Amino acid sequence: MGFKTHNEGGSWNGGGTEIPNCNLGERNAIIGAFNEMVSRGQATLSALGGRAADLSACLAGKTVSSVEIDCRGASCDGEFGNAPLGGNSINLCPLALPPDGMVVDTDVTVFHELIHSCGGQEVDSWAYENHCYAGHGTFTPGASTVLGFIGETTDIGSGLRAGTFVIWERSTGLAWVKVESGGSWNSGSTVIRGTQLNVSFPPV
Repeated sequence: MGFKTHNEGGSWNGGGTEIPNCNLGERNAIIGAFNEMVSRGQATLSALGGRAADLSACLAGKTVSSVEIDCRGASCDGEFGNAPLGGNSINLCPLALPPDGMVVDTDVTVFHELIHSCGGQEVDSWAYENHCYAGHGTFTPGASTVLGFIGETTDIGSGLRAGTFVIWERSTGLAWVKVESGGSWNSGSTVIRGTQLNVSFPPV
């Protein structure tokens, strides 16, 4: 794993040199973002408990050497980045990379996309990005993005919807840590709200 490469100077029968798709400045920014995730993201998540602590444990296994990292991959289309749900790769786009993006843009995008790689939906990534990285490159998603949360969450009653790691209230835009308790081989767990997050999405 690590930084994705391409071959330059080769021919049909081999040779050439493997060159990282991310240039040196981009690689340095991305390495810094992984370090920021450990000190800021993982530590904050762990202290929240519930499914946030589970997410922190998953992120602990995501390192520069264990994740495939691409820059400006084919799936970039006006986005900051993207990652397959539950996969082990991230693709960072120009808006999240120097010189177009600032260091804070790289930091929050790496964190956001790695949450997807741990199975988090958009509601999870946006909620924890805004809570853990407040004042560090975050912004509130627009109403059209928030509307998309509906299709990826489960109605648990009382106007609440559950993502993988958070609980979200449509009418207020508030979010909480998702906490699961109980359950057995023939019954599901009970899902309740844990710590309220420092998040205020547009009500939809």
